[in-house]
Amino acid sequence: MSPHLRLVFLIWLGPGLALGQKAPPTDTLRILHLDQIIETIQVSNPDIKASKLASDALATKGIQVSSLPDPTIMLNVQPFPVYTARGTQRSQFRVEQAVPFPGKLGLKGEIADLGAVISSYGTDVLEDDLILRAKFAFYEIYRLQRHEILIHEFQNKLRDFESIAAAQYEVGRGMQQAILKAQLERNTLSKALLDLAWQRKSAAETVAKLVNGPVSLSTPTNIEITVPELPDLDELVLLSMALKNRPESNALDTSAERADVSIDLAKKLFLPDFTFSVSYFDVAKSDIPPNADGKNALALGISVKVPLQRGRLKARLQEARLQRNRVDLGIESLVTGFRTRISDIVSRTREDVRQFELYQQTLIPQAETTLEATLIAYTTGRTDFLNLLDAERVLFMVHTGYEDVVARYLKTIAVLERELGIISISDLIDN
Repeated sequence: MSPHLRLVFLIWLGPGLALGQKAPPTDTLRILHLDQIIETIQVSNPDIKASKLASDALATKGIQVSSLPDPTIMLNVQPFPVYTARGTQRSQFRVEQAVPFPGKLGLKGEIADLGAVISSYGTDVLEDDLILRAKFAFYEIYRLQRHEILIHEFQNKLRDFESIAAAQYEVGRGMQQAILKAQLERNTLSKALLDLAWQRKSAAETVAKLVNGPVSLSTPTNIEITVPELPDLDELVLLSMALKNRPESNALDTSAERADVSIDLAKKLFLPDFTFSVSYFDVAKSDIPPNADGKNALALGISVKVPLQRGRLKARLQEARLQRNRVDLGIESLVTGFRTRISDIVSRTREDVRQFELYQQTLIPQAETTLEATLIAYTTGRTDFLNLLDAERVLFMVHTGYEDVVARYLKTIAVLERELGIISISDLIDN
C-alpha cells in the first residue's frame, strides 16, 4: 500500500435521476461537497448563531463591572432657618463618589472578559460537534448510495441470468426453479432499495437541519471523495495537537487563568473601599450674629468602608482556591480522555486499513474468480443455476462489506479530526 492511501470513490446520487430532471430551487443546498456543507453550517446554523450572540453579550460585561459606580447627588433644603456663624443656611448640595480600592474594578473586568472568552470556546465546541454530525450523515449517504449502485448492478446481472435460465428451460436443459429463484432474488433487492432510500432521506434530513435549510440529493454530477491514510505519527504528537487545538482544552486553560484572577480579587476584598464627597452650603446674610456675611461654604469629605467581616472574605478566598483546584482536575481528566480516545481511534483506523487490504487483495479477487469459474461451469452444464446465483450473491456481499468498511473508516477519521481539533485530516498531513 502506498504511503498515503488514496481511495477515490465516485458516488452516484441515487437511481432513476435523469439529466433532464427539474432542478431544485436556487436556495436548496445540493449535497455534493462536504466542504460546502461545513461552510453552510458555520454561517447558517441557528444554534451556532445563538451561541455567538450569547458570547457577544458576555463580552459587554467587562466594561460594565469595571466602571466606577454612579455618583450620588443629594440636595437638602431647610424649611426652617438654621443659623450659623456665617449666616442662615438655606440649602445644601452634596456629591458622593464611591471608589473601590485600586485594582478591584480591573480584576472584576478581567474576570468578566475571560468569561466571555470561555463562552466563545463553548461556541467552537458546539460548531465542532455539529460538523461531526454532518460528516457522519454525509458518509452515511455515501455508504447508502454505494449500496444502491451495487444492488442495481446485481439486479441487472440477475436479469441476464434469468434470461439464460429461461432459455435453458425452454430447450429442456434447465429447471423452472432457477427462473423463480432469480425473480425472488430481484424482488428481495427491490425491497432493500426501498429501505436504503428511506435511510438516505433520513440522513439528508439530518443535513438539512444542520444547515438550516432545504437540501437536495438530486444531481447528475458524481461526488468524488479522496480518503487519505492516517499518517504514521506518534500518539504523543497527536495528543499535543489536540491540547493545542481543541476548544475544550483552551477553555480550561482560560478557566484556570480566570480562577487565578478570582483569587487575586478575593485577596483584594480584604482591603477597604472609599467614598469621596463634596458639599456646598448655600448661606444667606443675617443680622444675627453681626458678623454673618452670608458667604457660601464648601466641605470635602472621605469615608472608608472597613471590611470587618473577615470570615465571609476568607470563605470567598477559599471558594476561589477550590475552583482553581477543580479546574486543575478538569485539565487532568481532559488530558487522560484525549490520550485514551486518540489511542483507540488510531487503533481502529489501522484495523480498517488491514481490512481494506484483506478485501482488496484477498476477498474480492477470490469472489470474482469463484464467480467466473462458476459461470463457466454453469454454461457448460457442470453446475446448476443455484450455485451460480450463490457465487454472485457472495461477490455482492463482499463488495457491500467493503463499502461498509470504507464508510466506517471515513467516520473514524471524522472522529479523529474532531479529537484533534482540525477540519480535515489533510491538515495533519500538510503539517
